[in-house]
Amino acid sequence: MFVGHYAPVFALAAARREPGLATGFVAVQLIDLGFMSLSYFGIEKWRANPSIEGFTPIDLYYMPYTHSLAGASLWAAAFALVAAAFTPAGQRVLSALIAGALVLSHWFLDLIVHRSDLPLVHDTDHKLGYALWDQPLIEAPLELGLLFAGFALFMAATKPRGTMGRIVPWVMMTALLVLQGINWFTPPAPDAASFAGLGLTAYLSLAALALWLDRVRS
Repeated sequence: MFVGHYAPVFALAAARREPGLATGFVAVQLIDLGFMSLSYFGIEKWRANPSIEGFTPIDLYYMPYTHSLAGASLWAAAFALVAAAFTPAGQRVLSALIAGALVLSHWFLDLIVHRSDLPLVHDTDHKLGYALWDQPLIEAPLELGLLFAGFALFMAATKPRGTMGRIVPWVMMTALLVLQGINWFTPPAPDAASFAGLGLTAYLSLAALALWLDRVRS
């Protein structure tokens, strides 16, 4: 799952201002940011497999530090502590819980689409995944439906601050849909450096767009 991960951030932003969109965008993709970084150094591992049918023909065969439930929980706890440190005293507990929940939501949404490559603890033999990537006619409407629902809630609950407040949301949506199309319909990157570089660039660019969007909607 890619753009579907952003649905909880949009929905949350419709209900409260904190954490901001940019923080939320980083939170829900923090596990993949970690995976991209660790895979660049060969600590976590993947390989292209053209024989896999459906979306994402990649064998994600070793991801114990980011995509095990235990590992994802540690990333969530660490992000929650960081969020708490930058939050006023009276709001720290709630902000930390929300930040941690956004990070951990990544694992549970991945569970829906990933093949059996998500361990519970480290790299155990028993791995989970409902493999909707193998069913594009189900996965695509589900992922886009999540995104559109979250985005609709955000747009209904916020108002533009000037002209850019009307334009930037559609710039964001266009970027999300273009990147999702690339994710679905182009071959995997040929090597670890390209894979990590493209992934990190996409995630951080979307976070920058989210920061801009947050500033032009109220």
